Amino acid sequence: MAVSGNYYLNGPSLSTATAIFTDVNLTICAPDGWYSDGVISRELVGCKLLIQQTCSGCDENQVTLQFNANSAADLFCAGSSTSIVYMAVGDIFSTTTQIYQDSLLTIPAIDGFYREPFNASYRAEQLSTLGSLTTGPTCSGGFFISGLSNSCNSFCTTNYLISVSASSVSGNDYFTLTLYDEIVGGLADGWYAYDDFSGSTSTSASWRIMQIQNNLVVDILECDSSNNCQPL
Repeated sequence: MAVSGNYYLNGPSLSTATAIFTDVNLTICAPDGWYSDGVISRELVGCKLLIQQTCSGCDENQVTLQFNANSAADLFCAGSSTSIVYMAVGDIFSTTTQIYQDSLLTIPAIDGFYREPFNASYRAEQLSTLGSLTTGPTCSGGFFISGLSNSCNSFCTTNYLISVSASSVSGNDYFTLTLYDEIVGGLADGWYAYDDFSGSTSTSASWRIMQIQNNLVVDILECDSSNNCQPL
């Protein structure tokens, strides 16, 4: 069931914003879930707003997930496909009791392993039963990333959580990640903070920033004393 609350956008409207916050200073990310202004709905995942959707009668809630039929390890570390599933309106993936293949909510999703894009946890569908939310495995050569930013310098002035597990196709880790490494599972173009440990840009002294284009690392940067990005 939907609930009302006070939230703050980093843009003039829900359709143009890239994130939602619970404070006017835009430093505390709102909880993951679905947000609506009464016309469109957008899912917030890891402080990143995903593509907008228009409510089609509000009998169902469509969500795009990452999926692997084999195992959680493959879902996080080998690769995934995109799966569109449905659940009751107002439900969110982390707490819903069931996901479905059809908008009428009559055919359970196929068995396999599902997670919201770039989320650190997953749920398994086995024998038409959706399992509990479980922390995903750590991949060899893994590291942690933040949500997407459209500006590198924003990491130098705003606190971001760095809590989503990620890995590179090459197996390079936080210390060895290099230009033109490919990220397992895919990342949208833009900038991400990354670190060896789960934390945030305000609690860690070692985090870095990578720029992604076409799912490749094209730049690695850090913040200087003037709060501007510079090459590492």
